Amino acid sequence: MNIVIITYDYSDERRTEFPFVAQLVEQWAKSGHSCCVIAPYSIVANRRLHTFKEVIRHEGQADITILRPNYITTSRLEIGGRRISWILHAWAVERALRRLPFTPDIIYGHFWEQAHEGFRFAKKHDVPLFVASGESNIAKMISKWKDKEDFCNYLSGVVCVSTKNKQESIALGLTDESKCEVIPNAVNAELFRRLDKSSCRRELGIAEDAFVVAFVGWFNERKGSKRLAQAIHACHDPEIKSVFLGAGPDEPDCPDIIFKGKQPHTEVPHYLNAADIFVLPTLNEGCCNAVVEAMACGLPVISSNRSFNRDILNERNSIMVEPTDINAIRDAILQLKADAQLRQTMADAALASAESLNIENRSARIISFFKKHAT
Repeated sequence: MNIVIITYDYSDERRTEFPFVAQLVEQWAKSGHSCCVIAPYSIVANRRLHTFKEVIRHEGQADITILRPNYITTSRLEIGGRRISWILHAWAVERALRRLPFTPDIIYGHFWEQAHEGFRFAKKHDVPLFVASGESNIAKMISKWKDKEDFCNYLSGVVCVSTKNKQESIALGLTDESKCEVIPNAVNAELFRRLDKSSCRRELGIAEDAFVVAFVGWFNERKGSKRLAQAIHACHDPEIKSVFLGAGPDEPDCPDIIFKGKQPHTEVPHYLNAADIFVLPTLNEGCCNAVVEAMACGLPVISSNRSFNRDILNERNSIMVEPTDINAIRDAILQLKADAQLRQTMADAALASAESLNIENRSARIISFFKKHAT
C-alpha cells in the first residue's frame, strides 16, 4: 500500500518533534507499505532551510520518503479570522502533494487540520482520505472551515485515539459512528520496557533509597507541571525526589528536583525506569502517549479522572484524581509512597495493560481499518 501521511511536523536529525508519528510510519515501512511523509518546515522557528526531499531505505523494508517544503511562520497573526501560519502551512502541503513519489492509495492526516489540508487533492484524484483524531481540543481546529460539510462527506474514516475523541468528533458533526474506530496510542515496546531500576539509578546518579516521582510533558497549564510541583511541595517529605522531562513556560519549582529539562526520546525510558511512580495531572488530552510509555515501563500512574484517560487507565493500574486538586494529587503520591505492595500491584497491572498498546498492534489495526473503509 502507498500511504501519504500529512503531519504538522516530523523528527529530523536535529529535532525530535512528533516522534509518535515517526514510529507509526517506521512500523508501516517495516510491514512493507511505502510511505511519503509531508511535513512542512518552518524556516523562522528553525532558523534554517531544510532539504525538500529525503528518502530513508532499510534492507527488507519499504521506502520512507519525507517531503519538507519550507514555509514561513508568523506567530499569531491572522487574516479573515484564521492564522496566517496555518494558511502558509496548507499551501506548503499543496506544493508537496504535487511532487509525490508515487500514486497514493491512502492519504492520512495526522489530526483534523492536516487531513483538511489534503482534502482538495484527495477529492480531485479520488484518493481515500483518513484522519487521526488525537487533539486535546478538536473544536478550535475546525471553526473556520468553509467547506466543512463537503470535507466530512468525503472522509473515508476516522482513527480515534480515545472514546472521548470519537464522541467529540461525532458531536461536532465531523463524522458518524460507522466511520470511526477507537485505536489508542501505543509505544515502541523495544524502547519503552521495564529495565533494571538500580542500574538506571546508578547511570543517572539517583540514590537507591530515594522515592522518585516522574513527569513527562510540556511545562504548561494543561499538562499540570506546576500543579505537580505544588503537590510535591505540600508533601513535606524530604525523601520524595522528582524528575521533570519537558520544557515550556510553567517551569516546575519544588524541593529536590533531580533533573528538569528536555531529553532525547530514546533517553526517556531510563528516567522512567529510575522512578517509582509517574504523575501527570493533565486537564485535556486525546490519548496521552507519555502515560502509555510510563505504563510500558511498569510505573503506577497518577493522572486525571477525566474521560480521555478511561480507555487506558483504571483502578488497577492508576489512581485517577481531579487534576486541579493539589491536595488530591499530594494524597495520591503519599498513598503510593507508603504502600509498596500497592505500588507493585499497580506496576504489574500497568505492564499488563501496556502489552496490547504496542506500535506493531496499532499499525496493523490502522491498516486493517484503511482496507475496510477505503472503498
